[in-house]
Amino acid sequence: MKYKKIRGLKRKVANIQNWVNGYLELNVEHLTEYQYEYTKVYVDPWDNLTLTNSQIPEPRGKAKKEIINGLEKIYDSWKIELEKLNEPYYLKIWLYEPRLSKSQVVCAIGEKIEYYQNLFEKADFKQNNSSFSNQLGSEFKWRSKVDEEPFWESELLWPIDQYERIEDSYSDRRLLKKLKEGNYKNQEIDSPNGYKDTIYFLPKGKIWVGEK
Repeated sequence: MKYKKIRGLKRKVANIQNWVNGYLELNVEHLTEYQYEYTKVYVDPWDNLTLTNSQIPEPRGKAKKEIINGLEKIYDSWKIELEKLNEPYYLKIWLYEPRLSKSQVVCAIGEKIEYYQNLFEKADFKQNNSSFSNQLGSEFKWRSKVDEEPFWESELLWPIDQYERIEDSYSDRRLLKKLKEGNYKNQEIDSPNGYKDTIYFLPKGKIWVGEK
């Protein structure tokens, strides 16, 4: 796997602050209509999907610290607004480790609360000095979950002539072979076209689900 170099760190850190400022105010209208609201790390380049066989390295150093601090600032701001609703709510930080760029602040009300409470596979990871969760306020209580990336068998068997790069088709088939031969969690489903499909879940790390 090739990793793209990230240039212009100062500008990236400024973009992090722009993201935080843009999401400090909870969209109560959206929350009321759909019973959920969230923000991912909408910061270039970490929110970009690459179309090449390269990957954006996860935030490090000052960028990592600013993103983690930003998640807490958004959480604190949303909590103030949710308290004003005078009804039960779900508000958590989903802190992905090591895939920090996947992290989110998520809130829900009504029927969506139960959905989010049961979304992730439970785990028994122990916090240590290097855990990302230790970089947030001590008031947080954390539960560990499994970070799993889903892969649909049908998508990994996409017709070779429909790939832009034939190397990508070979890579997908190698991954499918690994998923089938490994002891990975999987689920058989009915696809929209009426055929059976299988989703494989590849562990990628931890998710620390935290609240104050």
